[in-house]
Parts: sequence; structure tokens; C-alpha cells
Amino acid sequence: MGEEKKEISTLDSTLGTNSPPVGKLHSLRTTLMAGITVIAPLWITGVVLLWLFNAADRFSRPLIRPVAALLGDADWSHRGVGFVLTFAILWVVGLITRNVLGRRLVQDAREALERLPVVRTIYSPVQKLMETMTSPDKAGFKQVILFEYPRRGLWTLGFVAGNVPTEGDPYAAHSVFVPTAPNPTTGFMLIIPRKELRRTNLSVESAFQMIVSAGVAVPVNLKLPADIVSSAEPLVEADVIRDAVVAEASESKTSIGDVG
Repeated sequence: MGEEKKEISTLDSTLGTNSPPVGKLHSLRTTLMAGITVIAPLWITGVVLLWLFNAADRFSRPLIRPVAALLGDADWSHRGVGFVLTFAILWVVGLITRNVLGRRLVQDAREALERLPVVRTIYSPVQKLMETMTSPDKAGFKQVILFEYPRRGLWTLGFVAGNVPTEGDPYAAHSVFVPTAPNPTTGFMLIIPRKELRRTNLSVESAFQMIVSAGVAVPVNLKLPADIVSSAEPLVEADVIRDAVVAEASESKTSIGDVG
């Protein structure tokens, strides 16, 4: 028996000697995480930019190929030409829509598309979404607000999209868009009474950045209303929880004593 204990002790000491120190493992892990923190955002940004570049390049390919065929080189295609052409198309369309005649033409085209039964169900939401993503302040989002959801004491960011009037009050309630994190292009719409909304000093763009970062990038100018803490009463008081734990522990000791 004594020899077995000695062998086990020797084995434990050997394993302890060969195993790397905990401090070195922690240092290695910390260093790797620091590297990932720097590299991962750069890599993800590069992947997204490359995807956008390729998408823009492919967008104009159908326009390039007929021109290339006329020039006698049907297989002519160089990476980046489509991207430049797409950029030029967007720039020209933007110039047209900035003048009165161009805005009128675009408006007429939108109204024509919205009269088509199937097309309007796709075009209208996509058009509103693009306005929201490219210019949130002009897309109907009037203000960033807070309201208690999904239960009392939990606060959610939302965007005021419009007014919901009643017979006596044109501003009795508001339609509020609540985006999901980290993808703000999806979400849901709620109609909330005005009295249940709390104003914030956030811009729409800053709020979107906070949502995309899943709450990590909190804007420095975010100042919550002072009444949020005072108005959100806890569901169960701390004293009640403590008394319940003490009572349960006392009952357990009493039961053990009775059994003994």
C-alpha cells in the first residue's frame, strides 16, 4: 500500500513538472486574443469590401460584353472595369435625381412601379429600406427613443417612424421601428403611446452604429433620461430575496437536526 502511494506521488510530481505553468498559458492566451482583436476587424472589413467590389464589378458585366463584342473582342473582360462602370452609372443617376426634372422622372417611375400588383410588394419595401440605410435621417426616422420592452425594467432602443393619431390628439401614439442586433435591416414595428416613450440625445446614425456593434460601441454622448432608474422599480426587492434565502437555510438546518 505504501509503495502504491509512493508511485502515485512520483507520477503526480512528474506530471506537474512537465505541465506548462498556468501563468505562461494565461500570457499566451492574452497575447493571442490581443492579436485577434486587432486582426479580426481588419479581416472582416476586407472581406466585406471585397464582396462589395465583386458585386459592383459583376453588376455591369451585361453592359460590357455587348460593347466588347462590337469591338471584336467578345471575351474582353478585366477585373475592375465593371466596378468603374457601376460607379459611373450611380454617379450619373445621382446627378439626374438632384435636379427638378430628374426628381420628377424618378417620382413618375416609382408611381408606375407601385401600380403594378406584384412589383409593388417588392419594390416599395426595398426602396424604403435603401432610403433608411443610405440616409437614415431622411427616411422617416424622426428620433431615437427608449421604451420598456420586453418587460418592465428592460429598455429597448427604437426609431420613431410616424404618428398614429386619435380623434382628439394627432400625436397620441407613434409607430416605432425596433431593429434587431447586429443586423438592423430586420426588426419589427410597434405602435406605442407617446407617454411611454423616453427621448434620447442620440442621432439615428449613432444608434445604428450601436445596434450593429451589438451594444459594444456605446456612443459617448448617450445620456439616459434621469427618470429611467427611478421609474423602473425592481420586480422583487433585494431584502425580500435575502430574507427568503435565510429562511430557507434555517428550515434546512432544522430538518437536518430533526433527522439526526
